[in-house]
Amino acid sequence: MKLFVKRVFSDDGTGFRIFDESGDCRYTVNVETEGNKQRITILNTSEIPVSEIYHKQFLMRYFTVRCQAGFFILLPVIRDCFSFRIYGSCYRFAGDITTGRFSLFDVDKSPIMTQKKCWSKYGDAYELNICVPEDEILSISVALSADMFIAAGGESTVYSG
Repeated sequence: MKLFVKRVFSDDGTGFRIFDESGDCRYTVNVETEGNKQRITILNTSEIPVSEIYHKQFLMRYFTVRCQAGFFILLPVIRDCFSFRIYGSCYRFAGDITTGRFSLFDVDKSPIMTQKKCWSKYGDAYELNICVPEDEILSISVALSADMFIAAGGESTVYSG
């Protein structure tokens, strides 16, 4: 299944819209910022929250994700590229966030999701190819965390929109 993540700017703040291939809005994402913390809420079409992501910076930036799949902590690992280590899951993250291309794999190396930056009818966006439908919300949460990490960091200035 393919989804497109587009950053949107409005009078009441920055957020995201997530569209399917037919152009229907599947999810809206609200971002609330207070000091060094952000709360990112993913809402379905009925405006019901399906995931919450907390982005904090103390000694380093990190994300906590709460969704139906469980509770996860995404910690950035900075080596040759920007990537995450995901605690609370056997999934492994691979790729370089700064290029907008990365993947999430299971322990048997089967893909959970892949992301790439693309130009679509929504403008500059990210294309998510979700291979495991049960992990749709977790995949969206990981993609949003990656985008917010880059948008908030001084290490890189790559934005999704």
